[in-house]
Amino acid sequence: MKKLSVLTLSVSLAFSVAACVSAAQAAPKAKSTETKAAAQQIIPVDRIAAVVNHDVITEIELQQRVHQAAMSLRQQKITLPPMNNLRNQVLDRMILERIIEQKAQASGIRIDDNMMNGAIEQIAQNNGLTVPQLEKKLAQDGVSFRTFKSGIRSELITQRLREREVDDKIQIPESEVDQFIKDQLGPEKRIQYRLARIVIGLPANPTQKDVDEATRQANIALTQASKGADFGQLAARYSRAPEAMEGGVMGWIPAGRLPSFVLDAVKKHKTGDIIPVRTPNSFLIYKILGVRDPGDTASQTVTQTHLRQILMRPTNVTPENVVVTRLNQLKDRLDKGDGDFASLARLHSADPSGTRGGDLGWLYPGDLPPEIEQMLSKLSPGEVSAPVKTPYGWHIFQVLERRNQSGVNERLKQQARDILREQKLDDAMLDWERKLMSEAYIEKRVNKPAE
Repeated sequence: MKKLSVLTLSVSLAFSVAACVSAAQAAPKAKSTETKAAAQQIIPVDRIAAVVNHDVITEIELQQRVHQAAMSLRQQKITLPPMNNLRNQVLDRMILERIIEQKAQASGIRIDDNMMNGAIEQIAQNNGLTVPQLEKKLAQDGVSFRTFKSGIRSELITQRLREREVDDKIQIPESEVDQFIKDQLGPEKRIQYRLARIVIGLPANPTQKDVDEATRQANIALTQASKGADFGQLAARYSRAPEAMEGGVMGWIPAGRLPSFVLDAVKKHKTGDIIPVRTPNSFLIYKILGVRDPGDTASQTVTQTHLRQILMRPTNVTPENVVVTRLNQLKDRLDKGDGDFASLARLHSADPSGTRGGDLGWLYPGDLPPEIEQMLSKLSPGEVSAPVKTPYGWHIFQVLERRNQSGVNERLKQQARDILREQKLDDAMLDWERKLMSEAYIEKRVNKPAE
């Protein structure tokens, strides 16, 4: 009803303005001066750019998004397409977002303020900014913070709905998994590296001063690391990566998952080596903490843990002490049997796993930081942990069950499933979006003359 009332108001205002203009034209010539002065004070009325089912996209909303898209292209030094093409591209994206929002609302998917604030805080941190600094930077680029937040909310809603309607429905036959392992996951790609890193990033469109300062910090960190300084302390001091406060440790990563430029650098080195890597946007310093070939442990059996979580992120609006208090309250409820973990995860968790009731699936040793694994090993199935801090925020975990599993074969199979799922996801997403568009009522008015 709110959207319909806005539409009604817009139409009423349009008729009011038209009436004023007609009255002015009918006035005597002696009052032409007053008429011109009055006409100069008439404020243009926001027009409808598109109708999407029961909702509308206004011309002002479209103009703001077009401006935002143009700014982004310029920052990437990409030549702008003709304005009509850009407007149509942006409008199509806005129409799809609106359809997804409507479907998500009908499906009961909500993005609360805690999730929004956490996502915005993370974006700011990834760019080396505070939230107020991010808001100021957006304003300098001519992008309103309201428009920016709307875009982030749309992305989060899309992610949640996509996980429910697309990701969970992708099937990977075992025959495909076996063939992929045979073709793609040979010994070289099967090797795993345990890495730590320091990331010293550059801002968008860096000045020479920015580059010089980042170079200076990278050289200091690299020199100290090469001389045997504590790499974890250096990461906490210099790195801007999410795992900086965990000593820069990234955990065990299969070679096939590493970016090619990182793999090319680390595979020539051994455990303990310090490796500098330069990219267009950052200075990277890696330390190899370990190298292993899962094939060497093919006969071993490992204990897997089936785990789920609720994640909350501190923000300027919801500080750390409030987040910890909320998680303790949820733990108390669960300990007393007052509530279901999966339902609470769907309501409160800021992690994408929230749509699955916080389910993280079966985890192997090494999938989580050692201190987290040690803490979880003391929990019985069904028990909920106290709040735990990681680079991603604060968590409470629940152990569902444990099992002994042949380590390597199932690990390789899971890796193959993940890669095949990513490969199929793009096509599945396109099919899903086309289906949503075909089922919706869409009327574009962006190229129609004013009424």
